[in-house]
Amino acid sequence: MLTPLRTALAFLTIMPVAAATVSDDDMARSMTFFPAAGLLVGALLAALAWGGLCLGIPRLGLAVLLVAASAWLSRALHLDGVADLCDGLGGAFEVERRLQIMKDSHIGAFGVVGLVLLLLLKVAGLHALLAGGTAGLGLLAMVPATARLVMLVTAYRACYPRQAGTGHFVVGKISGGRLLAGGLFLLPLAWYGWSGLLLVSACLLPGLWLRLKAQTALGGVTGDVLGAVIEWSEAAGWLVAALLLAGGGG
Repeated sequence: MLTPLRTALAFLTIMPVAAATVSDDDMARSMTFFPAAGLLVGALLAALAWGGLCLGIPRLGLAVLLVAASAWLSRALHLDGVADLCDGLGGAFEVERRLQIMKDSHIGAFGVVGLVLLLLLKVAGLHALLAGGTAGLGLLAMVPATARLVMLVTAYRACYPRQAGTGHFVVGKISGGRLLAGGLFLLPLAWYGWSGLLLVSACLLPGLWLRLKAQTALGGVTGDVLGAVIEWSEAAGWLVAALLLAGGGG
């Protein structure tokens, strides 16, 4: 159990906890713990938010710090996926050309616009969520875990359009049993009743849309698509969490 968990943390976070050797089986079993990695990230963000609120840091500045911390904890890996996907979808019409653009390490205009819009939405959602004080910290913490489960849902039985790549280890490789087991890490959302279900639904929408878009525009789901799913699901989750809290649902 420890090796798959360490593998998940090493794959999705900046934490230097990777095992000396990781087998294909360890990688497959680690997918169950992807939401657990998100839960740890969410807990750290909630702790930072609590400390910032106690210190009286302005909510807008604190929201920016939280977005920066989120990027640092994930090594900005998923943000890179957002930029690459936006460049690929916006830079060409042919599938092969889009995939080539996404492999390019340089960022283009579409990537810049996509990143700016995403970061603004994240800051806006967190700023509104922090308006509820510590009451919204539970929802804040659960969004990263939910987003990583959505990533697994996106990868479930999907096709990978390349011969090799980072996403090759995940796309189409997760079983239904491991997907359900990963969902157990979202059980704390049951505390919120219908609000928890609405939060999961809000996070799912970007993932489902990006999966459909990737199938038609790219011929399948890539690692960049999965990174973008996490980022856009987090943005949607924090925005909806703020709405639920404002409406008394949190």
